[in-house]
Amino acid sequence: MISCSRPLLFCLLFCFGELILAQIKYTTLEEVKVGAIIGNVAKDLGLDVSTLISRRFRIVSGAQDALFEVNPNNGVLYVHKNLDREQLCDRNVACLIDLKIVVENPLEIHYVSVEITDANDHAPSFAEKEKVLEIAENTLTGARFQLPGARDPDVGINAVQRYKLSQNDNFHLEFRDRGEDKIPFLVLQRHLDREQKTNHSLILTAIDGGTPPKSANLNLTIRVLDINDNRPIFSKEVYSVELQENAALDTIVIKVQATDLDEGANGDVEYAFGGDINSKVLQLFSLDRNTGEIRVKGQIDYETADVFKLDVQASDKGQPPMTTDCRVVIKIQDVNDNKPEIEVTSISSMVPEDSKQGTVIALISVADTDSGLNGKVICSLTENVPFELKPSFKENLFSLVTKETLDRETVSLYDISITATDRGEPPLSTLKSLSIQVSDVNDNIPQFPHSPLELYLIENNAPGTSIFSVSSFDKDLNDNAAVSYRIVREGAHNDIASFLNINSDNGQISALKSFDFETLKTFQFQVVATDSGTPSLSSNVTVNVFILDQNDNAPVILYPVSSNGSAEGVEEIPRNVNAGHLVTKVRAYDADIGYNGWLLFSLQEVTDHSLFGLDRYTGQIRTLRSFTETDEAEHKLLILVKDNGNVSLSATATVIVKVVEPKEAFAASDVKSAAKVDEDDNVTFYLMITLGSVSTLFLISIIVLIAMQCSKTTDYTSKYLQDANYDGTLCHSIQYRSGDKRYMLVGPRMSIGSTIVPGSHANTLMVPDRRRASGEVGPRMSIGSTIVPGSHANTLVLPDRRSATAETMEQSGQDSRRQRGKWLAFVLTLILIFGKATGQIRYSISEEIKEGTAVGNIAKDLGIDPNILKARGFRIVSGSTEPLFQVNQDDGVLFVNRNIDREEICQRTSVCLINLKSVLENPLEIHYVAVEVLDVNDHSPSFPEKNKRLEISESTLPGTRFQLHAALDPDGGVNSVQQYKLSQNNNFRLEVKDRGKDGKVPILQLQSPLDREVSSSHKLLLTALDGGKPPKSGTMEILIDVLDVNDNAPVFTKDVYSAEINENSPIGTIVIRVNATDLDDGLNGEVSYSFGDVNSKVRELFDVNPSTGEITVEGQLDYEEDDSYEIDIQASDSGAVPFRTEKSVTVKIMDINDNAPVIDVTSLSNKISEDSRPGTTVALISITDLDSGVNGKVISFVKGDVPFTLTPSIQDNMYAVVTKTQLDRENTSIYDVTIIAKDAGEPALTSEKTLRVVVSDINDNSPQFSKSQYNFYVTENNSPGMSLFSLIASDHDEGENAVISYHILRDAGHENKVTSFLNINSENGDILALKSFDFETLKTFQFHVVATDSGTPSLSSNVTVNVFILDQNDNAPVILYPVSSNGSAEGVEEIPRNVNAGHLVTKVRAYDADIGYNGWLLFSLQEVTDHSLFGLDRYTGQIRTLRSFTETDEAEHKLLILVKDNGNVSLSATATVIVKVVEPKEAFAASDVKSTAKVDEDDNVTFYLMITLGSVSTLFLISIIVLIAMQCSKTTDYTSKYLQDANYDGTLCHSIQYRSGDKRYMLVGPRMSIGSTIVPGSHANTLVLPDRRRASEEDANYDGTLCHSIQYRSGDKRYMLVGPRMSIGSTIVPGSHANTLVLPDRRSATAEIPYLLHSFSSFG
Repeated sequence: MISCSRPLLFCLLFCFGELILAQIKYTTLEEVKVGAIIGNVAKDLGLDVSTLISRRFRIVSGAQDALFEVNPNNGVLYVHKNLDREQLCDRNVACLIDLKIVVENPLEIHYVSVEITDANDHAPSFAEKEKVLEIAENTLTGARFQLPGARDPDVGINAVQRYKLSQNDNFHLEFRDRGEDKIPFLVLQRHLDREQKTNHSLILTAIDGGTPPKSANLNLTIRVLDINDNRPIFSKEVYSVELQENAALDTIVIKVQATDLDEGANGDVEYAFGGDINSKVLQLFSLDRNTGEIRVKGQIDYETADVFKLDVQASDKGQPPMTTDCRVVIKIQDVNDNKPEIEVTSISSMVPEDSKQGTVIALISVADTDSGLNGKVICSLTENVPFELKPSFKENLFSLVTKETLDRETVSLYDISITATDRGEPPLSTLKSLSIQVSDVNDNIPQFPHSPLELYLIENNAPGTSIFSVSSFDKDLNDNAAVSYRIVREGAHNDIASFLNINSDNGQISALKSFDFETLKTFQFQVVATDSGTPSLSSNVTVNVFILDQNDNAPVILYPVSSNGSAEGVEEIPRNVNAGHLVTKVRAYDADIGYNGWLLFSLQEVTDHSLFGLDRYTGQIRTLRSFTETDEAEHKLLILVKDNGNVSLSATATVIVKVVEPKEAFAASDVKSAAKVDEDDNVTFYLMITLGSVSTLFLISIIVLIAMQCSKTTDYTSKYLQDANYDGTLCHSIQYRSGDKRYMLVGPRMSIGSTIVPGSHANTLMVPDRRRASGEVGPRMSIGSTIVPGSHANTLVLPDRRSATAETMEQSGQDSRRQRGKWLAFVLTLILIFGKATGQIRYSISEEIKEGTAVGNIAKDLGIDPNILKARGFRIVSGSTEPLFQVNQDDGVLFVNRNIDREEICQRTSVCLINLKSVLENPLEIHYVAVEVLDVNDHSPSFPEKNKRLEISESTLPGTRFQLHAALDPDGGVNSVQQYKLSQNNNFRLEVKDRGKDGKVPILQLQSPLDREVSSSHKLLLTALDGGKPPKSGTMEILIDVLDVNDNAPVFTKDVYSAEINENSPIGTIVIRVNATDLDDGLNGEVSYSFGDVNSKVRELFDVNPSTGEITVEGQLDYEEDDSYEIDIQASDSGAVPFRTEKSVTVKIMDINDNAPVIDVTSLSNKISEDSRPGTTVALISITDLDSGVNGKVISFVKGDVPFTLTPSIQDNMYAVVTKTQLDRENTSIYDVTIIAKDAGEPALTSEKTLRVVVSDINDNSPQFSKSQYNFYVTENNSPGMSLFSLIASDHDEGENAVISYHILRDAGHENKVTSFLNINSENGDILALKSFDFETLKTFQFHVVATDSGTPSLSSNVTVNVFILDQNDNAPVILYPVSSNGSAEGVEEIPRNVNAGHLVTKVRAYDADIGYNGWLLFSLQEVTDHSLFGLDRYTGQIRTLRSFTETDEAEHKLLILVKDNGNVSLSATATVIVKVVEPKEAFAASDVKSTAKVDEDDNVTFYLMITLGSVSTLFLISIIVLIAMQCSKTTDYTSKYLQDANYDGTLCHSIQYRSGDKRYMLVGPRMSIGSTIVPGSHANTLVLPDRRRASEEDANYDGTLCHSIQYRSGDKRYMLVGPRMSIGSTIVPGSHANTLVLPDRRSATAEIPYLLHSFSSFG
């Protein structure tokens, strides 16, 4: 660590201006040895050598790997690393290395400059060892060619001074001086002649000016380039070859070869097809342009063409190129490569399903274009189809006929495959597929999906609306499947059918009147479904209609009824009646059934609510309390009776209760009082007998109740079910609330708002309300509708029962197709029987004749009667979709149907024949007609292009031939091209080559040399003439451009180019534009620009546009790096052998302010103590700016709020970084000090330098515990030496200052001696116990722990530790009583024999030293002689008698008592008690005393017996009531006094109530209190109704009922949901979400079926 005294000394020196500065300079050669002495700096500066080490004499500037070092022992500056001037200073003239030497105490900075002088240690070198120049043999003398200059890293006289060229006759050397560089040029002084010498070898030598001089050589090879003066020559003029058709792709057909005497590109030959070759050949063959190989490219077909004639052109790569032509003839050899062709001449695609066997379906002809065996064809048919092929007497003609009876309903469509195979090797085959549709006949009757159908119709339906829909389906199609419906209205028994109407199209049934359930409950009718076939077929179905009840009848009051008929009555009751007295019972009746007929009673008005109560289910009015003297004598009660329909109906009754005095009661009391005296003696006896009897009845009722509950039967047979198939119904109904859009399960005692919530077993009946307008579930539900589990919560799904408006197929044209099929079958039968008449004729016509022109009379030529042509279907059956020819069925004339173009139909075939097939039927005749189309001269010759441009060099030799494109004439024979003519000219003549079938090809031949200076272009006219009369012609204009040879070099417009540009100019800035021109034409005159021999640095900084000659900035220009550049620009034309010219461009760089200040850290102390005083020096920095003047003036400061500042020195741009405030490492341990230096230029440039200063730590923080006091809990019986717990302290210091050690404070005078048994790990604070603690001995103690750091001086702190010992079960119970004399737990107790049950024998007492559960004792009897005699209280240890002793009981009993605690592992003890039974001697004396007192108590016995009798009777009545209530809630007998109609299904007499506090539902019976809850049973079949209502469904106000009931099927042992339109057999099937009502039959003798009632997910 740096001490604080030296930085402080630096700071003081700066502040007081005592900094000493000096500067000296040394010179040394490069490449001196490492360790070589440069000079004695200490001596030259006058420093005392003996103080150099103490004053830290050192170099503080330079690279990390310093070139120089100083010896602090003697002050000598010596070389530390090899010095290479070229590496250090590149090619700068002066190479100076600046050093900074510092000594301290006082601070002195000395600047030392070491100049490294150059030594001739490098020889000149060329960038390449050999240079090749290509010069055309026609290059003019005086042409100059720049050579690459040599590079020498040395400077001055040691650099390259001159060049030398080896002796030769054709070239001499010139060089140009460009400052320090000299550029050599090679000048042509004599013409080159390639025929005499093709290559010239020269040596260029570069020599520097050193002593001795060094040199380097460059080998120059001058390659003389040839000019293009020879054309390619083929080895043959005509090539011929044979090729098999279907040859594989890329097969080599032939290889053509041509040679050129020229060299290089002028001698490289390329091959191409001639210009007039057609596109078909180009698709079949390819030509390798380099090798001349002709390969197969496409499919070669002998049947398409048997010979191909190709023109191949060979061309060299000279400029301009020269060409030669040859012909290649390819003859194709035939192979068997054509598959048979299957043609369907006539087909009937629609066949009636009742067609007879042998019916002809189609006529099929097979052809193969191959000959011989390859053209012989065998046909076969797909297997397993009811069809077969029958051959005709004519070869390759077949008929397709039926061989089996067809059935459309089984298979309606046949896809038949016909295979034709020839006999070639290998055989080829063809597959033809035919689709035959079997047409329908009416052979199926309509069918209903169910029979009979059941309809559930709600009464009071709207007349005229639809009530039901029937549907049937027919397997036939179209009209045969179109079903109409009608209702059978026959017979007097079915008069109700007259009120029904049915839509004949869709089966919708509507009622013309409204039905009343109370008048009519069921009826039936029949519906007939008839199809539209011929003849029509029909079927019928019976519809059973069941009328469902609606709430349309209000309740009727049966009692009370007054004399005037109003519901009003008067009841008299005595005033002395008790609470619960039955005043009267209101009776009412409702004609409706189910919920609509279920009545509820409520008190609307009453004079005193505390006096009377009304049972809401029975209508009984009872007193709620006894009458008092203040109660009125007359009370009026208004009772409201309402049903439970969706819209409730109600009625009211009035009961007037008159309270009268009990006069007769007083008289009867007097008589009884007189007789009472005589009966007093017997009352007690009779009361005891009565009490016993009532108690016995009470016990019997309880036993019967339990037995009935255990042996409950599940037989659900009901006398109210009239249908023999009906199995009974569950006494619940499901109601739909339209307001809440959800369903409810409601019983007879269930309030309207009760809701069933989904249970935990998810076995809920899911019937969510998702009805749409077109699919609502309800009164239109068919009998067969089934609730099917859907993925969307089990919606009721109606099966698909298509109506008369279901999907149909069009049947238009069926009769005509049937007749056509029969007609065709008849014709084909005649063909098979009588054979066929065939014939063939031929006609000739000219092309382009008018449409409708007669070709010939086929009927006349064949001898056919014209009158039967139309009847026999005379027609043309071959040809395209729009045939060229048609026949007139009236007269048999063949006429032209559309325009005929021979060239389009037959292209250039010599004979153009069109083959036709004419067919007659009844019998079948096929005649082949051939029409030959003759050519007319309707086309003129035409060239592929109107203008042809040829480029011919002026150096082309006479006799050179140029092939031209031949004219094309679609006409054939004499009408094709016959001759060519060329317009008059002096330079060219025309030759014509006859190529047989390919016609005549014109060739242009040069007969006199061309001279570009006389004429640069020639225009000629080529004419082609055909042989027609009159002849037709076509012309092509030939434009010949005379090409120039490259004989002029580019010339720059200026001799000198110079430009100035600012440094840092943007990339892309244009520096200057050079321009050169070339007198040649075309490519020879196109000039491109490029850099000449320039170094890589110039290429990085500049770029030249090759087209425009613009020199642009490519890199970063820096004036400080180089202030000028000399660039060599080369202009080159684009000739085959280009000519080049060079020009030098001088670019001067203008200086701007572009250098930011540079901050250099001379000395840095990167660590400083946190107790350093303000002003302590941290670092020395120097700031420099390469710019000058104002741009070099620098302002510097420290950025941000840091405790450091800059102190300037007396020397410019020299600063010290010092502290300005006190440091605190714990607050900030690291400072990133940013120094900003900003120059005064415009714009100003800024630099930043960040120094990282680390604040070193001192010990100024004591250890800290996380808590001021620790509490630890230790379980007793711990293992000695094991860790109990751990303490951790922290110290904000670091390093040794933060290393903490721990020890326990052991004060000798302290009362707590437990610390002597504790030990602490001094490093990690783990505390160990040296002994095991016992909770019973020691429960808590405390001690102190001290934490001390390792700083100097050390700091410490302490903390108090409280330890609490936790109890374990380590003490067994101790028996306190009984204890014998020998100390064992055994005792003897004597009790009299006459003690009663419950007598306390003794009490076992025990103690456990542990606490809590470990000390909580339980008592149990392990052994006892008679278990029926004694009982032991498990908590208190009291032993009591269980019954009275008898004479047979033993006199001594031994009891073994086990006492155990409740620890995790229990501990126990035992005690023995011997009970001796003795005779009660003292009891007899006590009995006499009691007998005397008994006489006084006899008077009270009667009173107590009466109270007991009343209590037992009350209990007996309550048990009977409970029995009846349980029977109502669980019985399967559906008889109810509330159901007046025999068809009523019964309802469950429970209500479901929701407890908002408990958020759950309860099932409450008629005698069940509101709080009673049904708890899940062992079979998990308990009604569990958790609250799963959503926020949007919590309203319990239901306003509708679902017209469904739940029925039990004893046969299937399952429950069903039956709706108004559902049959008895409709079943609810479990859905994918398992939300189905599941009511399994689990009946047994000892248990009854619980109802698992769960609601839909939408119930709330």
